[in-house]
Amino acid sequence: MRDSYISFETEVESMKSDVALRIEEARKMLEDAERALEEGRFEECCVSSCYAIFHTVRALASAMDIGTKTVEDAVHVVCLHKDEIGLSREDCSKIYRAVDIKSEIDGGYMRRVTKEVAERSLEDAKVIFEKAVKFIEGA
Repeated sequence: MRDSYISFETEVESMKSDVALRIEEARKMLEDAERALEEGRFEECCVSSCYAIFHTVRALASAMDIGTKTVEDAVHVVCLHKDEIGLSREDCSKIYRAVDIKSEIDGGYMRRVTKEVAERSLEDAKVIFEKAVKFIEGA
């Protein structure tokens, strides 16, 4: 019986560690995105903003103890639980927009990232991050 309790404690600590690690990575990506925007590197700002959202979403899934294998899985799971987390439909649109933007950049479909797109991506990432931190701290 004691071994299963230790195993459960280890799992909980591992989950907390994963959440903290992903939130810290998201925070770093937000800082990188802000710096890139200030320096006029709009594509880099978008990419960093998207990764901030992806780390945030993975942290949320982990905080809810829902195992996901891919970012896309985590996005779908988080948006299915949006009400529980405190996200709106608009917030989920922001998350899905990040997936689309990153896909377009990676695929070479987005020819030029404008300052406006970069600013919007960064603002979206900040909103999702702040709501996620609020949820995680209350969990």
